[in-house]
Parts: sequence; structure tokens; C-alpha cells
Amino acid sequence: KPNEEKTVTFTITPDLLQVYNVQNHRWEVEPGKYQVLIGASSRDIRLKKTFLVKP
Repeated sequence: KPNEEKTVTFTITPDLLQVYNVQNHRWEVEPGKYQVLIGASSRDIRLKKTFLVKP
């Protein structure tokens, strides 16, 4: 519907951040800053949030 707004919630779990470490032969979450971008398209970002993953 035009001009309709909704609140959505989603959870970013560690498994969504995993990358495969070829030296250790396992999946790992790398510590550091991560940024979530939400928008209608990659050219229309409406929300940016940063979070920190500690070692």
C-alpha cells in the first residue's frame, strides 16, 4: 500500500557471518566491524547500522 510503514526485526546469528578458513579447515567468524545496509536497492540505501564482533 502506498506510504505504508512496517517494523521488521531480524536476528543476525554467528553462522550468517562465518567465512571458511582454509588454513584451519573450519568455518569461523572474524572479529571486527560489520555494516548492515537496508534499502529498496543498492542505490537507495535507507538505513545503515554498524555492529562490532569481539574476538
